[in-house]
Amino acid sequence: MNPKVGSVQNLTSDNDNQTKRRREIDNMVLSVVRTELANRRTLLAYVKTALGLAIAGLGLLHFYEAQSMQVGIGLLTFPVSGLVLVLGGLDYLRTKRLIEAEKRDSGVV
Repeated sequence: MNPKVGSVQNLTSDNDNQTKRRREIDNMVLSVVRTELANRRTLLAYVKTALGLAIAGLGLLHFYEAQSMQVGIGLLTFPVSGLVLVLGGLDYLRTKRLIEAEKRDSGVV
């Protein structure tokens, strides 16, 4: 066996291994980025829901008489809207901490 041929094969094998490792790292980084973006989208969905509830409550208060049941429902939507907003923020922070821990554990910066 020619020693030069063996060393070329070893270099090619090393390059293939490095390429595979690089792809694995890139895939891990991309999956972390996708997860972070999904977490932000979820927070925005909570904000959108809270705003929708608050706007619906304002509409009910504005268009109905003071003694109607719709006004009571309108008043109820404000604390529910705030609750949705707080729960969304807490969920976002909890998930963000989990993502950061996973990044730390996997070595992805």
